[in-house]
Amino acid sequence: MSIVNRYKELVKSPIREEIIKTHIPSPTDNDYSRGFIKRCFIQKTNDKGSPIYEVSPSNSGKYKANPLYTLVELKWRIRGPKETQYNKTGDIENKSVSESNRIAIKLVSHLIPNLKLYLPNLLQFYKS
Repeated sequence: MSIVNRYKELVKSPIREEIIKTHIPSPTDNDYSRGFIKRCFIQKTNDKGSPIYEVSPSNSGKYKANPLYTLVELKWRIRGPKETQYNKTGDIENKSVSESNRIAIKLVSHLIPNLKLYLPNLLQFYKS
């Protein structure tokens, strides 16, 4: 087969872009009792400037196995103190919800560097 014929064959075949079904979490009473939810985010592996999508934890498996996407999972706090709590000796007893979520983002920032821009509200879904 000549190169020209191969090119014509490739041009005819449809290029399928995967349709990503995004997810917006809806924390349940059980989630609030537990104090956190699991959040999953994906981004194209070869383009750190590409859009970031939140996908449901139940759909995250198909992206984990797909080398075209980078997947990160966060333990996102939705309940706890708004301010960091210290004990009598000045040691941290309980980090604030926003500080915990900031740290969760920082731990995966080497995989999806702009995730902190995608999640500016560190108290998203917070309930006291």
